[in-house]
This record gives sequence, structure tokens and C-alpha cells, in this order.
Amino acid sequence: MCSTNSFQFPNINGTSPISITAAPIYNHTASSLPPGTMDLATYTISFCNVSVTYTHTDAHDAVNVQVWLPFSDSWNGRLQAVGGAGYSASVGSLYMTQAVGKGYIALDTDAGHLRGVEYSQTPETWALESPGNVNLQLLDNWGSTSLHEMAVIGKAVSASYYGTEPTYSYFNGCSGGGRQAMMLAERYAEDFDGLMAGAPALSFNTFGPAGYWAAQVATSTGAIPASCEIEAFTTAAVDACDGLDGVSDGIISLPALCKFNPHDIVGQEFSCNGTTNRFSEAGANIAQAAWTGPKGADGKIGWFGLNKDADLASYSLSLEPAPNGTYKVADDNLFSSWIRYFSAKDPDWNASAMSNDQFFQYIQQSTRDYGSSIAASNPNLSAFQAAGGKIITWHGLADEAIPPNGTIAFMEQVIKLHPNSDEFIRFYEAPGVGHCSGGSGAAPEDAFGQLVSWVENGTVPTTLAAVDSTGSRRELCTFPLQQVYLGGNISDSASFGCRRRNETGTLASEALFYSSA
Repeated sequence: MCSTNSFQFPNINGTSPISITAAPIYNHTASSLPPGTMDLATYTISFCNVSVTYTHTDAHDAVNVQVWLPFSDSWNGRLQAVGGAGYSASVGSLYMTQAVGKGYIALDTDAGHLRGVEYSQTPETWALESPGNVNLQLLDNWGSTSLHEMAVIGKAVSASYYGTEPTYSYFNGCSGGGRQAMMLAERYAEDFDGLMAGAPALSFNTFGPAGYWAAQVATSTGAIPASCEIEAFTTAAVDACDGLDGVSDGIISLPALCKFNPHDIVGQEFSCNGTTNRFSEAGANIAQAAWTGPKGADGKIGWFGLNKDADLASYSLSLEPAPNGTYKVADDNLFSSWIRYFSAKDPDWNASAMSNDQFFQYIQQSTRDYGSSIAASNPNLSAFQAAGGKIITWHGLADEAIPPNGTIAFMEQVIKLHPNSDEFIRFYEAPGVGHCSGGSGAAPEDAFGQLVSWVENGTVPTTLAAVDSTGSRRELCTFPLQQVYLGGNISDSASFGCRRRNETGTLASEALFYSSA
């Protein structure tokens, strides 16, 4: 029965209930999509809406878990927990509605924060107890603890409503949600049968501040070109490196082989909104900073850069007009927010006053101080393997927010530690695809469906079916294999195959800043 007195708070160490409410919802209509896709559709659903709010011992938080239970005749016997984005542990109905529409119990947690995409770019509503003091309880909630508590609550609510727990439980997330998925694998191995981890923000504690590097270079030199010049550098890089895989399709499929240097085209002409301009030294410095990533003097502090087909103007270098026809770095974005609240710990922090030395100190401090709370980069997945779980993770190689090499480095370590890792975790590179979706490349078409088939039927996802915005199809390869052109129509997935990598050089996981983190 869908009534408040039908549900009780489960026994979870270190927590106590604040409230439980339950009410039937009929004909709820909303637009929704699965995490890591652009498959936005309208769903009309009816369900039992259970809201559980609780607190942690000696804390002043209030964590809310939403459990949307399809009515019994619509339930498929499964649970799908959905992740958040950026600094938000949950985006609510945007992801939950589609899950119920497909027969799943939908489950999420707000980790004691505010729900919604609108809170994903900054943690200003929860990061600090006061200037200089990070709210460590809410940081831990967001980082890991609320994920396990959500799973326990969701299964208990299911048992009360249906008389049984779900036959299969899944977690579905991308970006911040991808990090949540990997955190579950690393710390709470028995909570879910299958984990979908798109573009995972594994080392947010390091790339969070490090991602500001291009903006720091621009701000510290005081020479900030228009966004269209930065975009023109990206176009030039794609033109130079597109054909390295043997086919010209507007995609850099082999980014490690792309040696394009932006300084080589300084002085050449490009078109900006119908006006002819020339590439500047300042613009080349900024593009190179974004592509190389920050590196300290000894190489032990820093992070990976973005690949050269990523849209630099969206996250790494968010620009806005300034007086006299010039440009300035936007005051708030994903990366400046990290430094403001978790490094400087000051809501009034002034980015323009930060020196390069201070910037690298912030990276070092964040890597050290916040790893235990939020980093999901431990390659030891033995407990998850023993529990029989499965993970699909993928990353767009043109990701404009999270450097793909961070995921590649992690997977290199996983494979080294677990020689038979492809029996329980598979990683796929998606050439030309942006952050969780978008870009020129083919993105996974139904990766979550392939995860379900792997968990329940043993159907191994040797490749992930993918499609681009024009309908052209590709098959994404299980890492460390990479997609290569075999010949034929480039719109036909049969024209591409999976082959051993032919790249040479240092493995991503051997970078000093990664191996010493």
C-alpha cells in the first residue's frame, strides 16, 4: 500500500530518520533522458512516491532519498538508481522519470544538498560551513556515504511495497554520476549488480582545480582573445589530425598521434564572424595550456589536458565580453568554483589575483586533502569482482570537461592489477564525442541496455553500438583495443574494426603526477 505508515527507516549505522512520506502519483508527465545520452523523450508515469529524509549522528545535515515505485502491474522487478552531475548528487526527475517509464524502481539521493542541474556548476549552497571551513559532512555525503545509504533505503522500501527486494539493481550515471558509479564499485561492492559509469569524474579532487589552467594562463598574461579564435585553433587541429586514422570524417580518432602545435600557425589568417583575423601568440599559449594541462616544475603536480578536438570555450575557457570590446574569463564555472570553495575556501576569492605558484599549491592541496572523500580512482576492484558485478564505462575522446586520459590511466592500472578485468569491467573510447554526449562522433546508443544483458544473460558487450547525429553507426571497442578504419563507406559500422593500439610512448598511468598522486 502506498501510504506513509507502510514504510519504516532501515537500520543504517550512524544515521537516524527525520521523516518518511509516501503518496501515489498519477499521470505525471515530464521530459526525461537516461544519463549520458541525448535521448530526451516525454513520459507519462504513475507511481508510489516515497521520500525518506534522515540525518547523521552529531551532524546537522538532512539527506533526502527519493524512491519512485512503479505500481505492481508495471514493475519489471529491477531497480535503477540514477546519479548526479557536477557538484549536484542528483538531478531528480530529469533522470528518474525515464527509469519508471521503463518499469524500473527509480532511486536517487540529494546527499543533503539541493537537487537539480542548476546546482551542478557550483557548490556554493553547501561547500562551506563558514569562510575557511569546508563542510566535511556534506562533502563526505556527496563523495560516497550517501550512495550506500541510498541503496539500503531503496531496497528496504522495495521490500515493504512489493514484498520483495529487486531481482537486479543497477546504477546509471555520467560525469559526476560516473564517479558515483565507480565509488560504489570501489567501496560498496555488493550494493548493485551493474554499474554504468559514463565519462567518470574519477579524480575530481585533482582535475577540479587543474581544469582551470587554461583560464589561469589567460588571466595571468592579461591577453584574452575572442572565443572564436580559440574555436579556430580547435578547427585547425582537427584539420591537421583528422586523417591520422586513414579517413577524413571530422574526428580525431587517434589523439595520442596528433602532434599539432598551435604556435606553428600564429600569424596565419582565420575567419571570425565574417571578419578576417590572424592567430595570436596569446591564443596559441591558451590553446596549448588546455591541451597540455598543468605541469609543475618537477612533474609531480598537475593533470592531463584535453584532446585537441574538445570544445575549449565551454568549460576550460568560459569567456564573456568585457569593456572596450575585450574579453574576460567568466567568474564562475566548474573549475573556478572548486578553487573558490575547496582550495581558497573563500566565497569572495578573486581569480585574477591568483599566481601560478598558488595555483599549483591548490592542486597539491586538493589532491592530498580530498582524495579520501571523493576520489574514485582506486584500481583495486577485487571486492566488486568477487561480488559478481559488472561495469560498463566509456569516455568521449573529445570531452570538453573531464580529460579522457584520466580514465585511460585508471583503466591501465585496473588491467595491470586484474589481468582478466574484461570479465567484469569494460571501458570504451568514443572518438569525437563530447562530455557525456554531443560532438561529431558516434556516442553509445544503448549502453545501459547492453549492461543489463551482460548482467542478466551473460551477453558480453564486446563492442558498444554507437550512432552519431546523422545516423552513421560505429562500434566502440573494448579498451585497450582501438577503433580503426578498414575501408569502405564511413557511414557503415562494418567499415571500422577493433585492433591493438599502435601508439608508442609513455602510458597515461606512468605520468609522474598520476603515479605519485
